[in-house]
Order: sequence, then C-alpha cells, then structure tokens
Amino acid sequence: MRMVYTGADEEDFIDARERLLVELDAWSQMRQRMIDPVVAGAMLDYRFERDGMLGRWSREVLRGALLTWFPRKVVLLDPHSTAVLSTVESLLDFFDDADLFDERSEPPSVLRSFVRGIADEFDEAMNEPANYGLAKFWAVAMAEHGIDPLDEQAAQAFIDQVQQGEVEVDQVLLHEIAYRHYEGDPEVEPLDPTPVFALTTDEELTAEAAATTVVRVLRRFVDWVGEGRELAPKGRLAEADSRELAERLAMDDPGEVVSLAKTAGVVRVLKGRLVRVKRAAPLLDNPLALWRAAVPHAVADHSEPVRRRAADRQLAYELMESIQADHDCATVPMLVEILDDLADLAWRSADAAPVLRVVHRLSLYGLVEIAPATEEHYEDLIDFSGVDSVEEVPEEERQVVRMLPLGTRAMYEARVAAGVPTLTLQDLAEETAEVFFARIAPLPREAFEEGARLWLQARAASRAIAELTELARRTDDFEHRMLAFQLLAEYGEAGVTAIDELREHSAAGPAALSWLLDAGLIDSSEVHGRERTYSMVDVLASGIRSAGRKKALEEFAAQPRPAQLLFLADATICGHPSTREVLESMVVAHPDRMVSNAARKALDWLHEED
Repeated sequence: MRMVYTGADEEDFIDARERLLVELDAWSQMRQRMIDPVVAGAMLDYRFERDGMLGRWSREVLRGALLTWFPRKVVLLDPHSTAVLSTVESLLDFFDDADLFDERSEPPSVLRSFVRGIADEFDEAMNEPANYGLAKFWAVAMAEHGIDPLDEQAAQAFIDQVQQGEVEVDQVLLHEIAYRHYEGDPEVEPLDPTPVFALTTDEELTAEAAATTVVRVLRRFVDWVGEGRELAPKGRLAEADSRELAERLAMDDPGEVVSLAKTAGVVRVLKGRLVRVKRAAPLLDNPLALWRAAVPHAVADHSEPVRRRAADRQLAYELMESIQADHDCATVPMLVEILDDLADLAWRSADAAPVLRVVHRLSLYGLVEIAPATEEHYEDLIDFSGVDSVEEVPEEERQVVRMLPLGTRAMYEARVAAGVPTLTLQDLAEETAEVFFARIAPLPREAFEEGARLWLQARAASRAIAELTELARRTDDFEHRMLAFQLLAEYGEAGVTAIDELREHSAAGPAALSWLLDAGLIDSSEVHGRERTYSMVDVLASGIRSAGRKKALEEFAAQPRPAQLLFLADATICGHPSTREVLESMVVAHPDRMVSNAARKALDWLHEED
C-alpha cells in the first residue's frame, strides 16, 4: 500500500485513507481491538496535511497531532483519552503488523509508551476551550445549544443570534481564537511540500549565462561607456548618447540599461560622469557572476522588504514561484489566474499584458523560455481561459512558460538566502525509495534520471535492491512499482533476478510480469491468462487514479470489442483488489455502450458473489 502522499492531490489521499481504514477495520476485527474510525481518519488527515508521510511516526509527530491538532480541530462525541488513545495505539499496532511503518519511524514500542504516557495531558488539552480552533469553537457552541453544525441554515441562524446578542458565548475567548486563526496557526495549518530543485553544475550554468541577452548587453554597454560619458542634468544620458546607445544595443529604453548596469555594480556616477567601476573588471569576465549581479534588477529578493519591491520585480518573483510549483512549466492563462488572486500586487488584473511583459523580461535573463503551446496543453488553456475551444484563447496567450536551469538556480538561491526550507536531488538521495519516488516522479525526465543516479550512488547495491524490492511488494501505486523495477534493472542480472522473483507475488506479480514482457526478457507464450488479465486490471486501475477515467480507458477502448468483452469476463475471476473500481469506471466512462453494459453486468455479478 502506498504510504507517501507528499504533494499529492487530496482526492488521491482520500482514496488511500479509505483503503487504509478498510484494512484497519478488518485487522481490528481479527485482533478483537476496538477502534474509532473518526479518530483513525483524523490521525491520517494530520499526517497528510503536515508532510504526506502516512507511515512515518515519531514522538514529536504524535505530540503535534494529539496535543495541538486534535484540540484545535477535532470534535468528538467522546473526547476522553481512553477512547481516543486506544484507537491511536491500535493504529500504530496495525502499521506494525502490516509492515507499513516508514523505516525512519521511531520504534513502535517507544511510540506506544509515549501514547500511554500523555493521557492526562491529552484530556487537559482537549477540555481547554482556549485550545480550540475557530471552526471547533463554533461547532462546540452550537452543540451546547442543541444546534447541528452541519445544518447550514440552523448554524447561520445561531451565529446571527450571537452577533445580535440573543445568545451568549465567551466573547473574550472568541476574540482570542479568531485572532489566532486570522494571524495564522502554523502548528496546525496544512504545510506546502518543500520544493525539490534539480540544480545544474556551475560549469553548465556559466555557458548558459554567457548566452543570455542581459550578459551580452551589459558587456557591450560597459565597452560603450569606455573612459566615461558626460551626463545631462538630473543624471540622465545626453540625448545624442541616448540615441547612439539605443541604436547600438537595439533597445527602446537605454535608461533601463543604465539602471541595470548600476544594479550589477559595473558602472557608477562620478562628478557628473558615468564611469566604469574598475573593481568590476573580474565580474565582467565571469558570465555567471555577472548574471547573478544583474538578476536582482529583474526579480525581487525573497528576503527584501515588500515596500522596496517594484511591482514588476515582485510579479517576476511570484511568476517564477508559480512556474516552479507547477513542475517548472505553466501556460500563460494559468499564470494570469493564479497571480490575479494575489491581492498584494499592484498590477492585480485579469489582463494578461503584465504577465506577458514580465515573462518576456525574464527570458532576457535566461530564467525562463516561452514557446507556443502544443496539444498536450490545450485542455489547460481552455480551462484557465474559460472558453470552449483553443481558437478562442488570444494568440499571444497560447504559450507555455518553462523554467530554465538559470531560473531554477535563482529560485533555489533566493529561498536559501531567506532561510526557506529547500530540497535538492542530492538531499533526496538520502531518502527512502518511496519518498524519493513520490517527490521526484513529477519532475522532468532529466531530473528524474539524475536523481536516480544520485540515489543509487548513495547506497550499496544489496541495500538498494532490498529496499526497491520491498517497496514493489508493498505499494499499490503502479507507477512507483514500475519505477522500482526501472532502478532494479540498473543492477543488471541481480536486479532483473529480483524482479523475476516477484512474479509469484500476489500484488507485485502482474507489474513484474508486465515489465519483463516490455523489456523482452520473457516471451508472451510464458504468460498465463489470469496473469495477463490481472496485469491489465493493474494498469487500468493505475491509469484511472492518475489520469482519470476517460483518458485511462482510451487505449483499452481501441482494442477489438471481442477482446474487451473477454477481458471483462476474466476480470471478475482474476482476484485483483481493484477490479470493482475498474468496472465502475467502465460503466460510467467507456464510450462503447455494449462494453459499458457488459461491465455493468460483470459488476452486478461481483456484487452477487460478495
């Protein structure tokens, strides 16, 4: 079962939570342990909101969940420690029995001892109204007055009565809780995953920097300044010099170049003349250093006071952060919608012009590149533009903005300088295989390959093979399994043997079979009917979860109808735990009504068997 959901969609986590709770219920019945599914679900919610590592537990994590997050957020019919902590202990025992603990968790015995030792603290924290969050305060107040908080009309009527003074609540306490809520409560608020940066070497970046427009322009400008240029009143270029510079650099606004050169520290004003800074000579000879000196002119420093940031520089930073958060690629309409929600920006407008202007400027610095959108981006263009077809999107907005290596380095260095948590591929090389896959799979292919090289390099072959094999056995994430096989194959015969030995495993077997077939290491004649069907269900279930029903069924629906109907007949008896999910998707989303009806009949047969 997959246990790492860092940065995953909430829907994916909710599906995983339901599967875990079903398994927990079955385990509790077998072990005759009493559990409260609300408490167990709340514990999983806490882990998802904090870092997504459902199987990584420590005393610090338990303390945050039980002594801060539960008192703030969780409303229980029986909040006494006896009922709550027994469920938490059962959840930990279930993880231990099912081998779902992350290897970096503290020993189960230590965790159990901690849970048993905080009973009094838990009761005190849960019963202290000052610990409540705003939503819990109102929920408890409503319950005390016989109001169902889930009844929206009744809840709103209750709040109106409080505001009109018809119902009394502790106004001092409400004010304190509301203040904490609106100021932000970092101990309980969901945390964004720490971004992962795939950094390019300085040698490669130096070549990238040398090719940027901004470095070329700065060098040519300093050459033009020569022994110095007389300035007109108010420190401006003389009109003749301005025309000459505009022609030489092919720029409409020479004053912008002067400002840029001052920011970079390569020129200064001395006694009414614009002169070169002699100490900057080494800077001009180092493209990467010169580029670094110039970047603050275009992008606001993360640690710089907001009042000192020009609107375009602030917008540039927000754009870069948004592109980076969307796996280094975003369409123009997406950026317009995301950034329009940032009320602190002076440019705030649904108009794309400011975004296009700043993106173009970033491209001059080699931070991003702009390219026409291809078919894979059409759905995104339509969704964010609010239109029915790509043709309705303005031509200048039918573009994709991609982060370049210099942009990645700039964002990384800005975050490090500001003390903001940041990860690199090298950092992930020390992580477990599942955390590594969850964080790096969404990155571009080149980043994955470099990360995989570092991960394999960081551990002995025997340890890597054992860890990857164990993950392949346990996870129910098809992509993670196939990535595990991909890395196992890097070990040649030893890795392929490990994959082959998984063929008989009830969960990993179909994926192992599929990988061996695709790699040409076994002949299709060796594959039995049940193996083939089980493998197909595995692939379809994975596709449905990752790409959605419609897209996942496209390739399947392209097969001859008889082959699809035969698959449906075999799927009901192949024993795959996701068969029901696949059949339900076919009933709803398969384009062929005959196949859809056959899937419904197969689903009915499964219900009868149950």
